[in-house]
Amino acid sequence: MTSPAHTPRTLHHLSPPAKVAALCTRHPRTVVLIAGLILALALASLSRLRISASLDAMLGSQSAAAEAFGQVMHDFGTGESLLAIIEPSDPAQLSTPETQAATAAFADSFVLALLNDPRTKDRIAWARARQDPQASLYAATRIFPNGPYFLGEEGARELLARFDPAWLTDQFKRNESLMASPGPAGDVLSRSVLKDPLRLFELAALAGHGSFDPAAANAPTSTAAPEFSHDGDGGSGRAILVRIASNTPLNDLEQSTQFVQLVRTIGNELCAASGGSMSIRLGGAYAIAAAASGTIRADSILSTLLSIGLIYALFVLFYRRWVTPLLIGIVAAVGLIIGFGVHALSGPTISPLAAAVAALLAGLGVDYGIHFVAHFDALRAQRLPSDQCARETAREMALPITTNCFTSIFGFASLWPSKIQMLSDFAKLGTAGLIGAWIAAFTLLPALLVLTHARADHSAPRPPRFGLLADAAARTPRFWLSAVITLLTLTALAAGLRGQPPRLEGNLTVLHPQPNEALDTTDETIRRFAGNGEVIPILIKVDQPEQLLPAAIDAAAALRTGACRSVGVIDVLGLHRLLPDPRQVGRIEHLLASADASTLLGNFDAALNASVFDPAAYTGYRSFLARMLASRTPPTLADLAAFPSLSQRLLPLNAAGQAATRTLLIARLDSPLRDRDRRGQVISTLRAALASTPQATLAGLPAVSAELEEATRDGLPQSILISVALVLIWLTIVFRRVSDVLLALVPLVGAGLFTLFFMMATNIAFNPINSIAIPLLDGIAVDAGVFLVSVARHSRHEDTSVQGLIHRLRPTMHAVLLASATTITGFASLCVMHTPAVVSLGFIAAMGITASFAAAAGILVPLLLLQSRRVHSAPSED
Repeated sequence: MTSPAHTPRTLHHLSPPAKVAALCTRHPRTVVLIAGLILALALASLSRLRISASLDAMLGSQSAAAEAFGQVMHDFGTGESLLAIIEPSDPAQLSTPETQAATAAFADSFVLALLNDPRTKDRIAWARARQDPQASLYAATRIFPNGPYFLGEEGARELLARFDPAWLTDQFKRNESLMASPGPAGDVLSRSVLKDPLRLFELAALAGHGSFDPAAANAPTSTAAPEFSHDGDGGSGRAILVRIASNTPLNDLEQSTQFVQLVRTIGNELCAASGGSMSIRLGGAYAIAAAASGTIRADSILSTLLSIGLIYALFVLFYRRWVTPLLIGIVAAVGLIIGFGVHALSGPTISPLAAAVAALLAGLGVDYGIHFVAHFDALRAQRLPSDQCARETAREMALPITTNCFTSIFGFASLWPSKIQMLSDFAKLGTAGLIGAWIAAFTLLPALLVLTHARADHSAPRPPRFGLLADAAARTPRFWLSAVITLLTLTALAAGLRGQPPRLEGNLTVLHPQPNEALDTTDETIRRFAGNGEVIPILIKVDQPEQLLPAAIDAAAALRTGACRSVGVIDVLGLHRLLPDPRQVGRIEHLLASADASTLLGNFDAALNASVFDPAAYTGYRSFLARMLASRTPPTLADLAAFPSLSQRLLPLNAAGQAATRTLLIARLDSPLRDRDRRGQVISTLRAALASTPQATLAGLPAVSAELEEATRDGLPQSILISVALVLIWLTIVFRRVSDVLLALVPLVGAGLFTLFFMMATNIAFNPINSIAIPLLDGIAVDAGVFLVSVARHSRHEDTSVQGLIHRLRPTMHAVLLASATTITGFASLCVMHTPAVVSLGFIAAMGITASFAAAAGILVPLLLLQSRRVHSAPSED
């Protein structure tokens, strides 16, 4: 006889999920077949996905610094991303001329091997172990002979004024005094006077063109020196930096990884041939991306398998049979994969965080099946047919499971507006997976339950063993209440004693797997090959080619102000060093045309002959002056294009010289930006300096790190508010009673407060990845409250006694505990990964879900029981 409470209903009276489930129970084999076909299509779609550890994939186009840095890395020769540090393998060996010569020879052979080896020659755009000889050649043939144009109008006027006879006479007298200075200082001054008696280097420095060596204008360097390291006392010049530009786009991780492996293989072969006397270590964006992709892929597989294995062990423990865990796991996996496959149609790459979502959702996706099977088993205990049990379960669980799904989605959806692309991708992938698992719970799961339980209708399942938690709470509800509240209070006191609010983690390396040799080598490159400082690229982007050079010159001038120097900017490299300001060329030409070069040179000759100096010593200098005063052809972008190794550093590789609309400036700093406060000060100062040049965008890792920190700080409150608001609105729609909504929020409030207090007490910093734990908990932690309050509402509507409520709570408590355990397992499995930020996410979220279950079992269940006792103990009204 069918229980009145479970009389079969027509499809007309069922909710949409229950209608779908009813149809699936009538055609189970067809449902399984269709699910298999869709699964195959989803797997084909997933095969397109690639994990990208690039800043583009992590931060996206909403980050101006990341977008600019991505363009620098992809489109400019300065963005060559594979760096190799070559040095003697014996760390105790000091730098000597002999060891430097041997290291330079090895570096040259390494470059030749890369350029000539069939495995790499087609993959490399260029490789260089020495300073660019074209730089000195360009200076000698383009800059020095056209010096007046590089000095600006005021500098050109001052240059011509220095040929005044009176000024020349006074200057040579000062030179005589300098030559007479005793000691080593006198020797240095003597060489300076012989090189530049008119002190033109002062004008060059004022114009922002750095050192000035007229001798180089007459004898350009033909043999470039290697780029030796700056290692401090006793070790300077010990290592050489080799820069390798690849033809492979950085985002093509498969090809990039092969490229890095081939370079490493060739390097190892050369090191072995040298008898192990030399070592090669690789760094830069290519090496970082290759190392990260391999580690993340392995971590994702390990964490997913670990999560699945632990969840299956939990199922066996809870259900004491092997078929049911497989059914729940298969249904969740099919739903998640189909959801992921649909999402994969929107793009071919995902970030490392999105790649980790599989392990996380393995714990979330099974929750729907857990609650469905718990109620299915409760109905089967009444000896009902399996198809009727599936339909009745779908009817009763449609609302709580759907609410569970949507509240979890709200936690993910709150991250959609994030300026950090990897968080947005993570949210969208998670949402797609949850929707897929929800659909599978009401389609595939009922069909499989009917097929697998058709022969077991007369054997009732065992009672839920962990449902006895409801009995324990019923015996001493006030004890459970006080125990959990006391624990939360102690955590709050520990946080208060710490006295510090949660802080933001400003170290971008937490987003990369650790240990990370490529990242360490890149950091070492900054220290040893950038004058113990750091470089920040600035991308200049204009609409018209003729705007490019003026914008670069203005930005460079802004970066040479006192404010920028005060925060450590020691030099700015860019087009302003190689080309004159086109806005002043006409006026300078007029100045030079109005001056008689022969008269000016005559004044110089007269003053020199009247001094104690030998005129023969200044023959080259006088020739340089003659060429400079007669110059009427200042260099342009077309001239720079004839020196590709220079132009490709500052102009896009695919730009045609004069048609370029983008260029780079390189700001050199006096020290690395490892300190968060100093980095923030430097970045804010540079941004303020460039405010008047909107075409300029900071593009270096320090700028990206600062922008990432800002996005985290601004985005976390926004995500929390969105998730809480969506959950509140949805619960209000579902329960329509303020008291029920407040009760359902108890696990969420407990989880949120405990997580916040725990992070404060243990000094765990928020980073761009673990910060999503709070908004995720807003959607996930409320699930236990939804199911428990739903049971209490059913009990209240049917006027069930307190004992009846306890009886109904048993399967729900069993399911809530298992669902919490699987969710904790899904998050905790992230702790085996090598990326500190992801590990922190897994740990914090696992702690939060644990706290939510404690609040559900220790606060909400006692409150529901006390409420039921109060209702049934109240005198009835006639």
